[in-house]
Amino acid sequence: MSSTPLRSLAASASRIPALKRASIPSSSRYASSSSSKTKTPSSKPSQTSPLPKDDWTLPHIHVGPTHASRYSQHYHNSLASDLMYMTYSHRLAQKPPKPEPIQPPQTAYEANRPRPPIMRGNRALRTKTTSIDVDNVPKLESVIIHTMVKEAIANKSTLLSAIMALRAISGETPNGGGKKGSSGVEVIVAKKSAAAWKLRAGMPVSVKVELKGDAMYDFIQSLVDFVLPRLRDFPGIPLPPSSTPKNSPASLTGIVSFGFNPTTMSFFPQIESNTDAYPRLHGFHVYFKTSLRGENAHEHARTLVSGFRIPFHRR
Repeated sequence: MSSTPLRSLAASASRIPALKRASIPSSSRYASSSSSKTKTPSSKPSQTSPLPKDDWTLPHIHVGPTHASRYSQHYHNSLASDLMYMTYSHRLAQKPPKPEPIQPPQTAYEANRPRPPIMRGNRALRTKTTSIDVDNVPKLESVIIHTMVKEAIANKSTLLSAIMALRAISGETPNGGGKKGSSGVEVIVAKKSAAAWKLRAGMPVSVKVELKGDAMYDFIQSLVDFVLPRLRDFPGIPLPPSSTPKNSPASLTGIVSFGFNPTTMSFFPQIESNTDAYPRLHGFHVYFKTSLRGENAHEHARTLVSGFRIPFHRR
């Protein structure tokens, strides 16, 4: 056997692997090289571009009631019916008859006779008495908390502690909590000047906040459950003396008001948890504004307020 065919076979065998290696496409080599690079620890991770701000929107958050007001349910379930039973008046429920029309004069003597004089006086007309029936049961319209700061005449910054305290007690801010009618804590300015106290008209001297709805009942609950039981030797809210005339302006308005000293403000749980945040505590007045007007309005208003476990006593 000659050596020529063997040499040709060996050469052909050595050329086949080279042809196979050359036949691998360039894309596969690049892919293999890139995969080998990603496996190395020194390679940097790929960074994704952030989304444009126009592609996402903030979802609408609706702040709704978190719990049912116990004092509101107490009024609608039991107190309203009791007030209807205690304050109902059959006389007010009956509609008065219509007055007879004035007849024209029949004779010349009646036509020329002078009319009787009209009784005049210096007293204002009596407020119309509110009729109490099923559709008009006495109820609370609002609760007003008012604080007078005498030091604000010389230094306006002393009002900040009173504003912070009332905001903590009431939880009211302008249009806060989804309530559009909330005005928050308001600063009251003087209407008239008083030279004896160095007071000029327009100077801020006090702050107040008006509570309505569930916020009103939440404040009453804090006052009755946490504050009043901790007052030492507290007999109750003093009643007006029995000699007070029933036709006085205070008796014809259905507003019950009483005041507390500065120590009482520290008993509210909103302030007691962080008393050091308030440089000074102030005394305050609470006004319960009801829907009653006219005769016996003040007495019926006290009956309504006492239904929320606020005691009264006679001096």
